[in-house]
Amino acid sequence: MFKELEEQIKILLEKMNLELYSFKVKNDYGISKIIEVLIDGNNLTSDTLEKIHNDIRSELDSLIPEDYYFEVSTAGAERPIKTKEELLKQVGNHIFLVSPQFRGNGDLISFDGETIVLEIRVKNLYKKIEIKYNNASQMRTAVRM
Repeated sequence: MFKELEEQIKILLEKMNLELYSFKVKNDYGISKIIEVLIDGNNLTSDTLEKIHNDIRSELDSLIPEDYYFEVSTAGAERPIKTKEELLKQVGNHIFLVSPQFRGNGDLISFDGETIVLEIRVKNLYKKIEIKYNNASQMRTAVRM
């Protein structure tokens, strides 16, 4: 039942040039049953989220059980980068990365599927470093400060 709902939500979001970041069915402290939809895309505002929520409810209401709450939110400004595909989408953006040779923020200059090229700042100078994807133990999107 939930797999069909997830697929239909993906289709609706694609029509809006948005992406489903996460779909979870969870219990909140064992009391409430919640369907949580996290969306990724540009220029997501509370008005946009409200429209998306209403569109999903009106088109897919028959797939949402009555005893479930339905939540729509953004994936957030800082979120884990879990796959090579997600990392590739971040080229040109600011990320946080942890590896044996580097821990910190930098601009993702390129990623060829194996090698990550970051531009980092060291004592007011910019420097490019290369890190093997398999050596990155943690990555997430980051907000430039």
